[in-house]
Amino acid sequence: MPITHTRYTNSEILDFPEAITLRILLSGEETGGAQEVFEDVVQPGIGPGRHIHHDQDETFFFLEGDFIVEIDGTVYEMAPGDVAFVPRGAVHAFKNVGTTVGRLRYIFSPALKMEAMFRAFHKAAAGGEISETDMAEIAQSHGQTVVGPPL
Repeated sequence: MPITHTRYTNSEILDFPEAITLRILLSGEETGGAQEVFEDVVQPGIGPGRHIHHDQDETFFFLEGDFIVEIDGTVYEMAPGDVAFVPRGAVHAFKNVGTTVGRLRYIFSPALKMEAMFRAFHKAAAGGEISETDMAEIAQSHGQTVVGPPL
């Protein structure tokens, strides 16, 4: 497996205005497919729709702000320093419920296609807003199923 070091200031940034600024901290290519590591800066009231990763586990590390996470129907309040593990196949979502910008990091294991999915979302949104139907189709083609609305 490759040994990788990345600088935070050099990481790839995908900006979704007024919603989330996503950083790719480690790509699947950089980890030999073992994992991908991302960071989101999330505006208040924002979070993805409920979804499932069929072939990957996901771990969230909450760094700043007030969030909730729903995992298979149970809602957890998350504060800076808290961690949430989402096993593959679990329905889940998160939301910034605070009044200020929040920040979290998360790891997908194994890597599979998540960074490609985020890049596809970004490309589709480049001309304006991306529809829920388009997001669901992009997600499905990258191993993720959208199963419900945001929290």
